[in-house]
Amino acid sequence: MLAMGYRDIELVPGKQYKAQEVVELHNIVRKYMRYSTAATSFVELKSGWTSCGLACNSPDVQDVVLNYTWHVDIPLSDGLLAVHSKDREIVVAWAGTHRYRALITDMSVLTLPYIPGAAMGVHGGFLDSVQGIIDNVQQHLERLIADYPDYMVIFTGHSKGGAEAALSALELVRKIEGIKSRVRVWTFGEPRLGDIEFAEFYNQQLGSVTYRVTSAADPVVAMPPNFLFNYCHHNLEIWLMNEAGDVYVSENRTACFEDPKASSSVDFYYRSIMWHKNYLGLPPPDHAAALFSW
Repeated sequence: MLAMGYRDIELVPGKQYKAQEVVELHNIVRKYMRYSTAATSFVELKSGWTSCGLACNSPDVQDVVLNYTWHVDIPLSDGLLAVHSKDREIVVAWAGTHRYRALITDMSVLTLPYIPGAAMGVHGGFLDSVQGIIDNVQQHLERLIADYPDYMVIFTGHSKGGAEAALSALELVRKIEGIKSRVRVWTFGEPRLGDIEFAEFYNQQLGSVTYRVTSAADPVVAMPPNFLFNYCHHNLEIWLMNEAGDVYVSENRTACFEDPKASSSVDFYYRSIMWHKNYLGLPPPDHAAALFSW
């Protein structure tokens, strides 16, 4: 069962679907990619939701109201909190790699202990970014979940933002009592977030409500490599197999498992950064006021 905001659709792990069979899934991917694009576009609370251009003016994200935006230099992170009453959703969106200094975050691949004393490591750069702002995000989110008690809480992001979205969701379900049943995580082009032990811990906590979307031959999803500090992806991969949008839903395992029939089936030599910039046509051509983006 895959959660689609306030809707649910059935997708079977280990099954391949033609594009026409998963139109609703495509719509959801595009919707949350628009939030991810908005976060990467330096959208500002004072300027309003529509300030991010084409992505924010799409009909499926009309009437979104920004609640909080952040732009932090040290440790670097950008993102937004928004409410979409039409879909009964609170959305936490994190920006991808969009400033040159974000490359330092991406390259800080040395793993750090996620829980002191526990044998699990997480990407040091992403952990620093999330922990640098998580208390502020928590304060705003707690007020929103009290004001909208029947709204789902969606964490989303593209690239670096996808890793930070997943990690922030994990942080906040451990900090905010009763939120876990309302949380869904949708990431796009997410790099590996932690080691084998961390992936297993994540899967136990949020693996059943996390949807890690990958695009054809996206090279970022293959980084950092497995051999480096035992990096491994968490569940659940939804692989957009080609430009047409055919889908393979990976097999679902509690332990660390990267389905060899999903994106890991693509040899790194054949991967292209253009696939990282193409998730069913998003981000759009006017993507971001960012210095650069991938």
